[in-house]
Amino acid sequence: MRRLTSAFAVEVFDRRNARSERLAEFFAIYVQFFGPEHRTATNELLDFLADPPADRQITYFGLTYNDEPCGFATFMYYPDGPIGIIDHLVIAPNLRGVGGFFSFCDLIASHLEKKKVLFDHIVVEVMLNEQHMASSIKPMLLVRLMRLVGFRVAKTAYWAPDPAIVSDAAGCKAALLFVSQPERQELPTTEFIRLVELIYEVHYGRWYERTMSAADHRRYLTASRDLRRRIEAAVAGQQRVVLNGMKHLDLPFSVDPNPPANPSTLFYILLAAIPAVVGVAVAFAQELWVTLASLVGVVAVIALFAIHPKLRRLLMRAFRLAE
Repeated sequence: MRRLTSAFAVEVFDRRNARSERLAEFFAIYVQFFGPEHRTATNELLDFLADPPADRQITYFGLTYNDEPCGFATFMYYPDGPIGIIDHLVIAPNLRGVGGFFSFCDLIASHLEKKKVLFDHIVVEVMLNEQHMASSIKPMLLVRLMRLVGFRVAKTAYWAPDPAIVSDAAGCKAALLFVSQPERQELPTTEFIRLVELIYEVHYGRWYERTMSAADHRRYLTASRDLRRRIEAAVAGQQRVVLNGMKHLDLPFSVDPNPPANPSTLFYILLAAIPAVVGVAVAFAQELWVTLASLVGVVAVIALFAIHPKLRRLLMRAFRLAE
């Protein structure tokens, strides 16, 4: 009997090997495939790993395929939560489709189980604005992949407190996902607010207190507290916050700021009927001016659909040329 094993593997880094050259290779993957708008500077990642704050335990994971670096993620564990936050997740897009993602998640989970890391929740943020994509995987696909490995989306408005909130809060709209022990389908609103406060004040706030100038940090805190109040207002009056599972995903924010229209079946019937209508008109009239008028009308309609971006998407969808 032969045993076949995966070519994927994970290398684990903590403060003891923070200065290793091997970690620098995974940082290179992170820089190459993580969107610059929300990318944390690698010197900050290195500094925090080498000298972590007392409030958290930090582990970095490097994904390899046949020993070649192809992915990176960070894991921050907060014993006071107790929660873990996975961040900076990136995988080279040319590695076996999404197989690398599932292997990466499985290997990280195996490591946490072996280390007996106890947590109530592991949390992930997914930025939803495709114009500010934070990784090589599109937001909607990443949300779906996360749900396939057990994460559930909090059904409420959420903004990731990235430094960009000072100038572009709309670009930081995000989905907040949880995997819980034991599995949960909803959270008490008080617990949800407590976790948001930990994410905002501890996970992000103390990081940027260490890396920003005093003036920049004050502006950041003002913006982050405003967003936190908006999150709290969104769940005000609710006893519990629903965590969506594999069905009925209902994100409070649209993934695409200019989402493609979803026309009715009647629209497609009318669009497909244009050539037939023109043919019938010409056949009955059998006059040159009718033919020319029909051709001009068809060309005008097609040109309108070709020039206007939203109409062009409708036309392409009609003939299954686009997603």
